[in-house]
Amino acid sequence: MMKRILFSVLSAALAAIGCKAQPQQTVYEPVRFEDGTPVSGDSEADALFAQDRFLTDTTVTEKGDTIFTVRHASAFVHMQLEGLPADAGIERISLIPTEGDITEISVVPESGTLSWWMMKGPGNLPAAAVVAQAPDGRIWSVRLQAIDLQPGTAYQRTGAFLSPEAPACDLRATPLAATLLDIDPGEYSGITWLGGSQFVVVDDNLKGGGIIRFSIPIDQNGIIGTVRKQVAPGTEAAEGKKRDTEGVAFVPSQSLLYVTSEKHQEIRGYDLNGDDAGMALAIPEDLKGIENNRGFEALTYNEATGLFWTTTEAPLKKDTFLPRILRLQGFDREGKPAGRFFYQTGEPAQTSENTVAYVFGVPTLAALDDGRLLVLEREVYVPKGSLWEKLQGAFTDIHIYLVDPVHDTAGILRKSLLCSFTTGALNLANFEGMCLGPTLPDGSRCLVLIADSQKGSGGLTSEYAKVILLQ
Repeated sequence: MMKRILFSVLSAALAAIGCKAQPQQTVYEPVRFEDGTPVSGDSEADALFAQDRFLTDTTVTEKGDTIFTVRHASAFVHMQLEGLPADAGIERISLIPTEGDITEISVVPESGTLSWWMMKGPGNLPAAAVVAQAPDGRIWSVRLQAIDLQPGTAYQRTGAFLSPEAPACDLRATPLAATLLDIDPGEYSGITWLGGSQFVVVDDNLKGGGIIRFSIPIDQNGIIGTVRKQVAPGTEAAEGKKRDTEGVAFVPSQSLLYVTSEKHQEIRGYDLNGDDAGMALAIPEDLKGIENNRGFEALTYNEATGLFWTTTEAPLKKDTFLPRILRLQGFDREGKPAGRFFYQTGEPAQTSENTVAYVFGVPTLAALDDGRLLVLEREVYVPKGSLWEKLQGAFTDIHIYLVDPVHDTAGILRKSLLCSFTTGALNLANFEGMCLGPTLPDGSRCLVLIADSQKGSGGLTSEYAKVILLQ
């Protein structure tokens, strides 16, 4: 019935303004938004209109007379973003959803304010970064929150572009000298604190969860004493193939350890005995498009926020819109995805050419009680040659940054340098694991790092642990 009413209104309006209406050629076929198939019959169309499934739109004549009104299945979003330098010469603006495909924005502002409309179907519009790039490589970005788009609704979103410079870091870090550990060589890739002097470390060369209990006494000055280790019984009894376990996080409320498997791109739960607990975090499928051996290494959990955080060591295959872009992925206590943010690493000092070993990326994270994250960027460089030539040229560069997913409105998280240091020649240490540890009597919090020597690498390196005091 409604279709016939619309045709009558349209025909009468066209006749009233002297147009040659041809009703027999007029076709009005509403379609389902879900699959684009035509709606069959007036009664079904009326039912969809009654559900308010279509956005109201009015078509008018040149004189301003209304011809007819219809409804659409889409929602409209108006974006108005300020803060771009008017003289920046922006040449490219991209809308980069945390999930989904990149959209190039053809509107390049001259005034420093970007304004455009987008039409989307009902459903979730994920959080996104809008990134503006200048020819000289400078970028400005802003984060847009997710929207649950409803049909028949228009949305307004405003924001301000931010340059990559982060505010000054309010934490003070004091790196202490690394401690050479008198333990068997291993491949100790991740570490988490259980309380007191008790830690759990994962070895990526062991089966199962690769779980090892470590006793790491730390005195009132942050100095590490004699370290002891014991392989968990569940790890010793594990069967099957090695899982390349890289990161570990302890959840006190569950008394469980969660461990990343870079080989399988999984994060699974284990009890303190090292046995599989049948728990796992729900990894989004789009995070599994990794480069070989460049997947999940980092894992951290904070009991105060109830959030896990992880990221891939290197960019996903699809993330080529900017160099060195990673996705920091959060999970809630139940292991469901809970927030995703873009992060850009610094530029490496070297390349993998003419090397016997080279890695660059993010191997570990540490979550603070206030929701901020510590991100460790690591570059390991070992050139070809004799052992002496390797020792002379090899180095590990470590940079630890502070980011704030809770309050930062930039599309690419701004990062503040907390501290940096280099190892090489006589103390080469590939630090891959990092966690918060005990608080000292003076109020300093211990950030504990552990190195992966790759079983000594033929005499090139050894087992090290390191404390950084946070104040």
